[in-house]
Amino acid sequence: MKRIIYSLLFAAGALFAGCSDDDTQAPLNTPIQEGNNLYGVVTDPNGAPVGGIVVSDGFSCVATDANGVYQMPRHADAFHVFYRIPADREIPMSEGRPCFWQRLSKTQERYDFVLMPQQAVETDFKLVCIADPQVQKDTDLARFKEESVPDIRAHVSTLEGPVYGITLGDIIFNERSKDVTNQMMPPIALAMRESEIGLKLFQVMGNHDNCMTPTVTDESSNFEYKFGPCDYSFDRGNAHIVAMDDILLTDEKHNPSDYEGGFTDAQVEWLRQDLSLVPKDKLVIFCVHIPLRNATSFNRETVRNLLKEFDNVHIMAGHTHYAQNYIDGDVYEHIHGAVCGAWWKSTINVDGTPNGYGVYDISGSKIENWYYKPTRLSKDFQIRMYRGETTFAGGYKFTYTASDEIVANIWNSDDRNWKVEVYENGNKTGEMTREKSLDAWGAGYHVGVLSANPDSHGKTTYDHFYHYKLKDAKAAVEIRATDCFGKVYTQNVFTTAAETDYPMVDNYPAVAE
Repeated sequence: MKRIIYSLLFAAGALFAGCSDDDTQAPLNTPIQEGNNLYGVVTDPNGAPVGGIVVSDGFSCVATDANGVYQMPRHADAFHVFYRIPADREIPMSEGRPCFWQRLSKTQERYDFVLMPQQAVETDFKLVCIADPQVQKDTDLARFKEESVPDIRAHVSTLEGPVYGITLGDIIFNERSKDVTNQMMPPIALAMRESEIGLKLFQVMGNHDNCMTPTVTDESSNFEYKFGPCDYSFDRGNAHIVAMDDILLTDEKHNPSDYEGGFTDAQVEWLRQDLSLVPKDKLVIFCVHIPLRNATSFNRETVRNLLKEFDNVHIMAGHTHYAQNYIDGDVYEHIHGAVCGAWWKSTINVDGTPNGYGVYDISGSKIENWYYKPTRLSKDFQIRMYRGETTFAGGYKFTYTASDEIVANIWNSDDRNWKVEVYENGNKTGEMTREKSLDAWGAGYHVGVLSANPDSHGKTTYDHFYHYKLKDAKAAVEIRATDCFGKVYTQNVFTTAAETDYPMVDNYPAVAE
């Protein structure tokens, strides 16, 4: 059942706060039509009306008229009123986080907004995508604050131009019947402030952020109280960025284990209205928690078809704790490795992808470059290389076990645009073949050393592995992987089964850029 949370929150009695910029009311120069019980005026700081601003209650989208007035019938389940931040307006901040919304009270009908002008439209900017911080306890939070946050802040400081960020869900890690873990939301929200993490960071709801049982009454521990609406959009440059909650809870007590991925009919209608007010030649960046690739149930195919009406679409997702780039026609879906990796057990995800985050270089209506930034490692570290003959902890091995076989894990690669070459003793001898594989090294550590569940850490194969049979088993080997933008990444060091190569925090090398 979707969004039963609203009735619980209203019943809890609330502090109906939000992001109103001004207590004075601008003139309401447009008559409010009968039945429109949600309305207001959008102005600039001088009180001048701003027309063409899209305003929503999470169910309908309308645009302000020449008098800056918006009006609509308020949906019975609406919890916020908010506006789409235009490309020529600043992103409003409150408590260090984007704040473009107001929580609705039961009786108030009018909600005004004041928009600050931006000096110039940012046709070029960077977008940082952070999947699954998923903190459950104090030690998780400490690692996020001591490893992830400083790395993001330091890396953002090296980037030219404006930089914005968005999480891709599972900010916290709630488990069934463990409501106390909801208390991780306030401290991680503090860690995600612009002053800490170094960028304006938007949020997407994940399945573990969705838990709100009747026994939990602390509003500050809930996503919608801390971060605002679940479905919203904003514009930067010539890009339209949409964030949506694609978690359908199936238990009325909001146990996070009981969910399906997808969208309600009401959400699809909201998205249809939102996109109807966007030019078709704009870049659309669609941000969710659960990937959309392959799945057709619960309106996911309908959503993909709405997105395919645009010339250039990228989907950003998390949830899996492994990396995958999936291409569906002209739609490119980026499934990000988690910033927490394998739930803070190590420094890698279940597929060997390092803990980290995605960085996207946007120019005009295109993404001109992207890469995956490993936490506390150089952005040029994109490959691990293994000898097939190596046996890792717990007896885990790759499929190819001869001394002249090598395997590479190139986590940000895709199956169409990357070229992976092998050089032996400085001479090119061939190209690697892309194949699905278990990450034997990661499974060896997670299962063989940490005794993690082998079903979740030691059986699944992933599609970003490469194989090659050497001409000379004793040759010095270098892998050169060229991405779709012509950037070349290299690796000439084999990862071994030695304890010094284990993916644990103590084995992090010095931070490098």
